This record gives sequence, structure tokens and C-alpha cells, in this order.
Amino acid sequence: MAEQADRAERLAVYASARLVDTGASVGAIAFDPHDAGRALGDGREVSGWSVFVGEETEEELSDAERVRLPSLAWVVARDPAVAMVTAGHDGSAGYWIRGEDDASGLPRWERLQP
Repeated sequence: MAEQADRAERLAVYASARLVDTGASVGAIAFDPHDAGRALGDGREVSGWSVFVGEETEEELSDAERVRLPSLAWVVARDPAVAMVTAGHDGSAGYWIRGEDDASGLPRWERLQP
């Protein structure tokens, strides 16, 4: 378990500045297998995951100054519902939108076709 936690600390997630800087909830998640595994200069590697509020503009998403690289562990600690998508993922490309919570209070994630 500790090994898994250490790995999650080394995996960088692309995140919008709006999500990281404002404390908003994750509203959309994407996975790009072509990004996964790329080494970063700080000893971490790209996870392939991207997280967003879900209301970002094209301008925000295309501006490198508005991209943050928190760890996967940080993202999941901040919003545990993200693990519903990332844990046990099969490595295929995908895009998920957060829906309404179910009766138990957990969000429903809708996978859209890539």
C-alpha cells in the first residue's frame, strides 16, 4: 500500500489553474495514454490524467501559464471521488464528466467516447 502511495506522489496530473487555485471540485477527467509515462525534469512522470472544473474556456486550456502539475495523490486527497475513475483504469483513452450524486452521496461519472 505504501508503494502505491509513493507512486501516486510521483505521478503528475495536468490540472487547470482554475481547479487548483480556486479549490473547485473536479468536474471532468481525461486520460491520454500517449502522455502517460513521460519523464518530467523533477523526477516525476506524467500520469496521463488531466483534471478540470469542467467549465474552462478554450483560452484557459491552451495557455501553458494556466496549467498546474500536482501529483495524483494530491488530486485524490483533495477530491476522493476522482479515484472512482483513476483506480483500476485499463489504460485506454477516455473522458469523464461528473454527474449528480447518487443516493449514497457518491458522484456518477459518465464516460464519453474519446
